[in-house]
Amino acid sequence: MAENLIILVMVGVFMATFIYYFFKQEDHLSRIGFDSVAHTFSARLNGIHAQWFMDKKPRWVIIKESTVINGEGENKSIEVNAAGWVDVPAVNGISNQNDCQIIWQQVLAIPMFYIKQPISAVMVNVNTRNNKKKSHLCRYGLPSGEYFDYHPSNGKVSKVQVHQ
Repeated sequence: MAENLIILVMVGVFMATFIYYFFKQEDHLSRIGFDSVAHTFSARLNGIHAQWFMDKKPRWVIIKESTVINGEGENKSIEVNAAGWVDVPAVNGISNQNDCQIIWQQVLAIPMFYIKQPISAVMVNVNTRNNKKKSHLCRYGLPSGEYFDYHPSNGKVSKVQVHQ
């Protein structure tokens, strides 16, 4: 009886230790995974930009994607700006908040969820130092505070950061 009690206590201690360290590292694991999403987003952008160069700088880049189910190819048209980066033009000079969601779908073609958390897409207007040229960036973030920025004007994707 004493042996069974000792074994039961040891298993309980090991389980408690595992659960403690798991929850302690959960935020770190979430950030590492979201960092992977940002790297995938950046890699897809660079692939589209390279295709834009190979196709002699068209207004729309045609990407052939194959489906996993039947392996058939499907052509997908992606709109790019004059610099060759994925962007959605402003209608009548006015940008729409949904433009960043459209960019996400064009680049990744996956739902805006990460580990059952919704990914928000917010357009941020940016003024240059001389205020001569206005631009915008898309900020993709999680409710837990992690986010990364995409600048359609130059194709840069920032590292994952955390709101403090």
